[in-house]
Amino acid sequence: MNHLERAIAFSRAFDRRRAERIVRTGHGEALLTPSLPLVYHRNHFSVDLGVDVSAEELIAEADSVLGPEGYRFRKITVDDDLGERVAPRFRELGWRVEELLVQLYGGSFPDVDTAGVDEVTGADLEPLWISGMRESPEISSEEEIRQLVAAQHGRRQGATVRYFAARVDGEIASYCELFLADSSGQIESVMTLEPFRNRGLAKTVVARALEESLARSSEVTFIVADALDWPKELYAKLGFHTAGQMWDFLLTEST
Repeated sequence: MNHLERAIAFSRAFDRRRAERIVRTGHGEALLTPSLPLVYHRNHFSVDLGVDVSAEELIAEADSVLGPEGYRFRKITVDDDLGERVAPRFRELGWRVEELLVQLYGGSFPDVDTAGVDEVTGADLEPLWISGMRESPEISSEEEIRQLVAAQHGRRQGATVRYFAARVDGEIASYCELFLADSSGQIESVMTLEPFRNRGLAKTVVARALEESLARSSEVTFIVADALDWPKELYAKLGFHTAGQMWDFLLTEST
């Protein structure tokens, strides 16, 4: 496997390890977590690599599992070139289309001072997760927040998860997560609180997570970034280059 293939394999295995139930279909599998029925990324249809099918066929397969289970949303993930081919049709059908860039680390270590970054715990970050969720217009209830927080903690079921944070005047101002498994590392959930933005804090926490991934002899370290958002440019400055795409297709009552 090349490094892109290893990153995609890591991501897919991470999802499978956290699923409470897996249901096979003709061109993929539904990864289900019935205990968290409001969390999209824990209840989705994952398309097999290398298949050649239409958007309508994928929707029908997802419906065949998620419909009888009572889910009121649909999420379909595609991790290869099929995503680009079916994306226009999903848009036509009213689905939200998210193109995600797989950015692999592959350069000299960035000249960033990480001395001010601490390792923290999920419990330290939970109040910040909750605060951010309450500010999101896409989250509509306290029950949804409860389930999303449980899903955040549940990531530790699929990999070793470490949390890194930079503080300002003793207060956590920026943080990220690092997932470690299978000789790979994924940096995720990079966030800087609004009052502390534009100070270079995100750069320092990502660099610290990168240090730790390399120290664990990870053969691949990567970040998945929104193709339409600016953080991909920050990651490029830290030595990450875009190697491929992953795709999420989402249909909700509000889509």
